[in-house]
Amino acid sequence: MNKAQNLLRLNFGAFNEKWALNYAYTQLRDGWVITPWKKDIFYFIIDWLSDSDTIKVNTSGSTGTPKTISLLKEHVKASAEATNRFFDLKKGDNALLCLPVKYIAGKLMIVRAILGRYNLYCVEPTLSPAFEEAAIDFSAMTPAQVSSLLKSEEGSGLLNTIDKLIVGGDKIPSALEKKLQDVKTKVWHTYGMTETITHVALRRVNGDMASPAYTPMENVSISQQDGRIVIDAEHLGVRNLVTNDLAVFNNDGSFKVLGRIDNVVVSGGVKLFPEEIEKKLEGVCSKPFYFSGKADEIFGAKLIMYVESSEALDVNNLLQKIKLKVEKFEVPKEIIIQKQFKRTVSGKIIRE
Repeated sequence: MNKAQNLLRLNFGAFNEKWALNYAYTQLRDGWVITPWKKDIFYFIIDWLSDSDTIKVNTSGSTGTPKTISLLKEHVKASAEATNRFFDLKKGDNALLCLPVKYIAGKLMIVRAILGRYNLYCVEPTLSPAFEEAAIDFSAMTPAQVSSLLKSEEGSGLLNTIDKLIVGGDKIPSALEKKLQDVKTKVWHTYGMTETITHVALRRVNGDMASPAYTPMENVSISQQDGRIVIDAEHLGVRNLVTNDLAVFNNDGSFKVLGRIDNVVVSGGVKLFPEEIEKKLEGVCSKPFYFSGKADEIFGAKLIMYVESSEALDVNNLLQKIKLKVEKFEVPKEIIIQKQFKRTVSGKIIRE
């Protein structure tokens, strides 16, 4: 499939909502020539412009069993408008949709374009999005998509045509964050979840304003309860939402996420944060890996490193490299090799 066939342009700036609704119905009537990802877009446009006060969205399943939840459209609208204001997106701008519309991040790109009345370039949501080399003012991607694009000269060129990019859905590996320092695109990492209608905090990844800490968006209050992040955002219908994310806060209200409380391993009375240890070891192991806990009679729990590999690995050599990068108590007591990890539909590893 060439780029032209893979592209769907929706010019919300030139047409009103009635046009968008009629256009979606017309395209679906000829559904036999429409690819599934385009159908998802048209079905959502119809759903969004319907008389219903809510939309249904699917959670990814990275923190539990995937489920379907209902969100009030007024809250979704408030989230979209906040993003449009933050990034100064307006009528006539060009945005790129390359995320699945089955999930909230993809849906929000459409809502933002409708409300902001700008042009939306839609392409198939693949690992390496293929789109025309046109000036794109705004887009949203996963870390895996960004990483894939940067592996080729063509992909890097496409990425650099985007002015502002939000990256979410997973952590940004240190190696990828380093590469992003050399791109022209202004990149932000998002913090949020389906229940908060996508991001409620942002941190700049590159440029003079780059920071390891997230800053809450307008009208969003983020605090702590027993180390956990607590979110209040009345305009999003979020009230005293106690998350499972642990964080440290700065005096200015910005915060750094340490990891999830359900991932913390307490070994011999010491709290170990798998996500922090994994960050230290990026580049040490070329295979996908993660840390988790396992019951132990002596320590209560012991730290285990799981590595995804279909071939044999020199575990002793890997262990020696690990010891040079982490504290003594952060060295795994055991390294387990698995042929294939379980993953969510977005590719995020599901920790066992």
